[in-house]
Amino acid sequence: MNVKSEASLTMTSNSRVIILDGGINFRDIGGYTSRDGRLVRWRKVLRSGHLSNLTDNDKITLLNIGVNQVHDFRREEEQNRQPSKELGAKTINDYHISIGSMSKFWDALSRGGLTSSSSHSLVVNGYKSCIDEVAPAYRRFMHLILKNAEGVSLIHCAAGKDRTGLAAALILAALDVPDETIIDDYLLTKTYFDTDNLINIVEGHLRTSEVSFWKREWLEPYCSVHRDNIETFLLALKQNYGSLENYLDKALYFGESHRRSLRKAFLN
Repeated sequence: MNVKSEASLTMTSNSRVIILDGGINFRDIGGYTSRDGRLVRWRKVLRSGHLSNLTDNDKITLLNIGVNQVHDFRREEEQNRQPSKELGAKTINDYHISIGSMSKFWDALSRGGLTSSSSHSLVVNGYKSCIDEVAPAYRRFMHLILKNAEGVSLIHCAAGKDRTGLAAALILAALDVPDETIIDDYLLTKTYFDTDNLINIVEGHLRTSEVSFWKREWLEPYCSVHRDNIETFLLALKQNYGSLENYLDKALYFGESHRRSLRKAFLN
């Protein structure tokens, strides 16, 4: 289902998409079924790209939904480049997350050493190598989400696909949602995000940086999402920690008692 066909459901309490004038990749992670048959509650965790384009009407919409906590995973220079519109909600914006070796993507691009295949591999390897690097930030994030269980949390990065995608995956894993559903949620960015527009923006940065040569197809792995990305992340967690539960336990300090509390609050 695309955004237009779901637009008529936008403001109901049980729809995936929340259409905003300035929203980017904006959607709800509710409605998924856990392994024991319970449903993730709607309007508890929203995910999106940056908030710098929100209109006054958008802000009213989000406040009416009840958003009282915002988690911004972007680095400081990203926040300065595209400052978020103030929602009147508590904002946590000092996570400053990068995904593994993604900087190598830009290094290779600047040197002219990319191909479509190597570009894809760099992004996938970034997902594989980041699991310990991102753990301190996601550890704090998961506990803050639990503390705000009575409220509505909005999580975002720049495009709402990589750092936000991993955060959503960890929440759903803690709620005992099956892997395939977690993957499907990650891949919804293909429906709700304008990849071509991001590629245009990146190409503008390349021109400004006086990069002499690139092919548009090299940028697609970085600007979109792929099943390989999230599957590699989940597999790396299992290979390095034995299971997703062990990663939550040992890396995020989000043990069984925390997960029970989260499920009590977030599952119907």
